[in-house]
Amino acid sequence: MLMKPALSIVLTFSLTPFCAAQEKPKAKPVELELLKESIGVWDAEIEVWPQGPDSDSIKSKGVETNRAYGEYWIASDFDSQFGGQTVRVHSIVGYDLDQKKLVGKVIDHGPYAASMTGEYDRKSKTLTWVTKAKYPNGKVMVQKTSLTQKNADERVLVLMVPGNEKDELTKFMQIRFVKRREEQPAAN
Repeated sequence: MLMKPALSIVLTFSLTPFCAAQEKPKAKPVELELLKESIGVWDAEIEVWPQGPDSDSIKSKGVETNRAYGEYWIASDFDSQFGGQTVRVHSIVGYDLDQKKLVGKVIDHGPYAASMTGEYDRKSKTLTWVTKAKYPNGKVMVQKTSLTQKNADERVLVLMVPGNEKDELTKFMQIRFVKRREEQPAAN
């Protein structure tokens, strides 16, 4: 009795690679190249406006380390100091072939993970993320983040959060990232 199910499982697994090999490889989305360009260590100059963009800002520094996690994903760790506290943020971002867009998850010291979806505009070289996060009380907050590639070694992130008016977003944070140069071996 067990022979038929076992045989079907064996056939399924043995034929799957053959069938998959017959499919033509799909062109890789341009977003994957964008993600690959972010691999490395980036020094960050952070400016935050906790009371809104018309108030005084708080400046700090941080470091972002991005590494490939397979072919479609980037694992990112961001460390900084804010108000005397260490802030650590970890994210996994990548390109979802089913959704045909960038997606991600972000965690920090809070109790909730944030979910992101992103669109890339080639003309402006800007990646725009819409992030669904939660306040500590569990209420949902929608943020918008734009990340503009200035050149191969510089990017600027602008985070917009809900403002005082309904459907208003206001600038909360800006981060200028500068890619660290890879150390070259000494010439003999």
